[in-house]
Amino acid sequence: MGVARTALLCASALLGLSGCESMSGGGRPITLAQLGLPDLYSGDAAARQPLRAEDLTRWWRRFDDPLLDALVERESEAGPVASNKAGYQQAMKRIATEAAIARSYVALRARQAKIGNIRADLATRQEDQEIARFREEAKLVTPLDALQAVAESDRIAATIPALEAGIAADIAHIAVLTGQAPAALREQLAPAAPIPVGPAEVASGAPSDLLTRRPEVRLAALRIGQARTWGGGTQAALAAYKEVVLRMMEEAENARASFASAKAREAALDKAVAEAGQLSAMARKQYREGTTDHVALQNAERALLAVRNERVDASADRATALIDLFTALGGSWEPEADGRRP
Repeated sequence: MGVARTALLCASALLGLSGCESMSGGGRPITLAQLGLPDLYSGDAAARQPLRAEDLTRWWRRFDDPLLDALVERESEAGPVASNKAGYQQAMKRIATEAAIARSYVALRARQAKIGNIRADLATRQEDQEIARFREEAKLVTPLDALQAVAESDRIAATIPALEAGIAADIAHIAVLTGQAPAALREQLAPAAPIPVGPAEVASGAPSDLLTRRPEVRLAALRIGQARTWGGGTQAALAAYKEVVLRMMEEAENARASFASAKAREAALDKAVAEAGQLSAMARKQYREGTTDHVALQNAERALLAVRNERVDASADRATALIDLFTALGGSWEPEADGRRP
C-alpha cells in the first residue's frame, strides 16, 4: 500500500473517531501530520521566522505606495465573509482580484520606467549626433556617422508607442478591476511613478499555516464534513483535500523561490548597469577624441539601454514575485476573525 493512500486511510480513521463535527461548520483543516506531509519548506532553517497575520492582512500596504493602497482597497472592501462554501468562494475571487490589480499596477510602472530609460537614451544620442556633425565639419569622418546616429535614434524612438499602448491597456484593466469605466483612472495613473519595492524579506512561517490562511483549504475541509454528514464520498473528499493542500504548498514553495531569485537578479543587474554606464561614457569620450569609431559608440549605448531595461524587468519581477508570495501565504484573508475582515 502506498504512503499517500496509507495517510489518507489514517486520516479517514481519525475522522471516524472524532465524529467529524470539527469539519462541518467552519471547515477546520486536517493536519499535515494526518496527511503524512512534512511541515517544512525547502531549505528551511531550524529557526524560521513565524508567519505574522498582520503582515498579510493588508499586504499591499507593505509596498509603501499610497496610490496602490487606494486602488486595491477600493475593490477589497467587501464586508464580512461567511464561514461556508459561498463565503470561501467569495474570498477566493476577491483575493485573486486584489493580486491582479497589484500585478497590473507593477506592469504599468515598469512600462513607464522603460519609456524614461528610452528618453534618457535619446537625449544622450542627440549629443552624439552633434559630435558626429562637428567631426564631419572638421573632415574627420564622412556624413555616414551622423546619418547612423539619426537612424539609430529614430529606431529607438519607435519603441515608445508600443509601450504607451501597453500603459493605456494597464490603466484600463486596473479601472475595470476596481469597478470603474476603462478611462476613469487615466488622469490619475498616467504620470510616471516608481515601481513599488516592498520589503526585502517576508516571514513565510510553515506550510501548516496555509491550512488556516488559505480559503481553498478551508473550502476543501468543509466538503469533507458535508460528505460525512450526507453520507458517502468521504474518501474522495479527503483525497481532494490533500490535493488542494499539496497545490497550496507548491504555490508557496514556488513563490518563495521566485522572490529569492528576483532579488538575486536585481543585485547582479545593479552591477551590470554600473559597468555598462562606465563603458558608454568611455566610448563617448573616445569617439569625441577620435580614438574609436561611431559603431563602437552605438554598441556601447545600445548595451546600456538594454541592461537598464533589464533592470526594470528585474524590479517588476521582484514586485510581482512578492505579490505572488503574499497571496500564496494567504494574504488579505483573516480566518481567525471568523471570516470577517479586520
